[in-house]
Amino acid sequence: MRVSEQTRDQIMAVLQRLVEAAGRKDVGSIMALTDPDFRGFGSGIDEKVIGREASRRHIERDFSQVETFALSLSDVQISAEGTVAWVMADLTCHIIADGVPQDLNGRMTMVLRGTGHAWVIAQVHYSLPAEERSYPGA
Repeated sequence: MRVSEQTRDQIMAVLQRLVEAAGRKDVGSIMALTDPDFRGFGSGIDEKVIGREASRRHIERDFSQVETFALSLSDVQISAEGTVAWVMADLTCHIIADGVPQDLNGRMTMVLRGTGHAWVIAQVHYSLPAEERSYPGA
């Protein structure tokens, strides 16, 4: 669905606040952007999150494993209908872990819910694919 310029700008502002908060490892600011009924998946086997507090614990754990964290998004695609919007983007996590800089390239989908006052992140699925093939070993 095509999205209005106003809705696109509002969603991009949420994404920008997310990127900025992640760069500061500011869990509180990230939580302020999330829906109370947040759901999400990450790349790790244990990265299934149901609820805002589970999300908080997951993010705190991830941030504790790195000295620095920065997130960049590219090729952001936004669609919306009514009070629901969905986003698809490429992402890069720029981290320093154990003194070693790394760039982890991945992708993300996100669902946002309009509250009437703001857009909040209701669901995220991100992956950091390590394989160039759909079925490793096939």
